[in-house]
Amino acid sequence: MEITQIEQLMKLMTANGINGLKYKTQDETIELSRGAANVAPVAAPAVAPAQATPTAEPATSALTIKAPFVGTFYTAASPDDAPFVQAGDTVKAGQTIAVVEAMKMMNNVTATQDCRIVKVLVDNEDLVEFDQPLFEIEAL
Repeated sequence: MEITQIEQLMKLMTANGINGLKYKTQDETIELSRGAANVAPVAAPAVAPAQATPTAEPATSALTIKAPFVGTFYTAASPDDAPFVQAGDTVKAGQTIAVVEAMKMMNNVTATQDCRIVKVLVDNEDLVEFDQPLFEIEAL
């Protein structure tokens, strides 16, 4: 199954309030899930409170960049590389600002517009949910 097809499935799941989906053929199995209830067993209990505070902050902020997939969030292309961006950095629309690994595929998270990164809301290697705010931004 192509990534664009998976994205379409995730959008349909969100639009229709579906929390889980399993698709199985002879060659592959794809299981998608969304919602906080599905993340709690996967994440360590110490991680859940840390994610609760930053998630509440974007409600007061007008602009955020959100996770395009359920997966693992990375701030750099590899562990030895510097982070793509940090708070205070100015970025251009389309610039890679993070990576989300979904189903062993690395997917670039790009800036949606010219902006300044106000705050990084997720720590490196955190599990993220579809549509979870990753960055608080200020439009330029």
